[in-house]
Amino acid sequence: MKENLSKVRFLSLLMAVFFLPIHINLNNIFLLIFIITSVFIASLTPKMALENIAKNKTLLFFISIPFTLNFMGLLYTDELSRGIDYTVRALPFFLIPLIAILSPQVFVTNYKKMGYALILGCLIVAIWSWFFSVQSLLEEGRPFKELFGPLYSNHNLLRNLDMHPTYLSIFIYSAIGFIVLEFGHFKKFKKIFYGIIIFVLLAFMIHLLSRVAIFYFIFSSLVYFIYKKYWVLLAGFAIIFILVFAYAYSTPQNYLRDRLIYNLNLFEKKTQFSKKDDRFDRLSASYEIFKERPIIGYGTAAESKYRRAIFKRNKDTVAYNENYNAHNQFMEYLSTFGIIGALAYLLFFGRLFYLVYTNKQVFLGFLLTGVFLACVTESVFERSWGVIYTSFVIAFIVSFILHNNSLKQNQVA
Repeated sequence: MKENLSKVRFLSLLMAVFFLPIHINLNNIFLLIFIITSVFIASLTPKMALENIAKNKTLLFFISIPFTLNFMGLLYTDELSRGIDYTVRALPFFLIPLIAILSPQVFVTNYKKMGYALILGCLIVAIWSWFFSVQSLLEEGRPFKELFGPLYSNHNLLRNLDMHPTYLSIFIYSAIGFIVLEFGHFKKFKKIFYGIIIFVLLAFMIHLLSRVAIFYFIFSSLVYFIYKKYWVLLAGFAIIFILVFAYAYSTPQNYLRDRLIYNLNLFEKKTQFSKKDDRFDRLSASYEIFKERPIIGYGTAAESKYRRAIFKRNKDTVAYNENYNAHNQFMEYLSTFGIIGALAYLLFFGRLFYLVYTNKQVFLGFLLTGVFLACVTESVFERSWGVIYTSFVIAFIVSFILHNNSLKQNQVA
């Protein structure tokens, strides 16, 4: 029975990763199967499971802080129903790292298969999105150059999918990073094949126009090329992006320029292609809520109605009608859980970066830094995509640490 359950667990884990960039509901179904089978397998050896939890209880406390905050916030929220929904959504922050502690080999032995599953999922989304965009463009008789305009870029590129450009971009550069990690093991044909895949995924990520993801990928690539002394690749990479940004900046009435450059708060301009990006201005609403209850905040999901009232007062109709969150995870926690939430946020990331640094997990450091930067412009932990992706990153960090510690102990013995 344990062998059959292990097979179900393995397949459900791969399918959960595969569907993460495609459809969140299908991801949730397979993730639930993975969690249930993992917990059941652990319950077959209860003594060992309890010993592992007891041995790593401090680690589990720090890495499950986002779930703990939501759970504790239920004790004093006046939005209990929504609060329970938020807390259930945050459950992967506790359960997936817990599985990593109980069975680190699940992630250690399957990380390559998970990487390929993510690559395939991202490729399908790219092909699917471009197919329907081109089809729509041809049906409406528009010139092909409009494919890179406002009607077919960013959110509109994903009109046939229930997906968000920011999170999809994170999945894409994670998939590209995994390919780079494995590239040295490929033979010549495979290098050409996966080189093409990198080009396709990179082109699609740029078309999504998620600024933080693009800039982080550019910076990380430059650091990687310099560290590895790949001077030819560095030169080619730099030339491509210089040409792209030169085109974007110099071409009149260009959506790419307006989205990547003029739409930033440093260059606050409203153009015929793009509106002013008010997300940083809207942080003041979250700060006002924090000042009203600075220690513990209003509790899980309770801050939203107060923030919406401020949007209404400020006549920010877009934010009011869409019921926007803080679009910044630190401010989200500050307004929801007060100073306690803000300190917990810093402890959470501080502990994870410490683990990555002390255990020299470079690739996982790349993924974790991406999450941290995304939290500057998005309330990442308020979305299922962000919760599940971050939980997987945490699980990998924990799994490889426990696996390496086990190897060291065996060597000493």
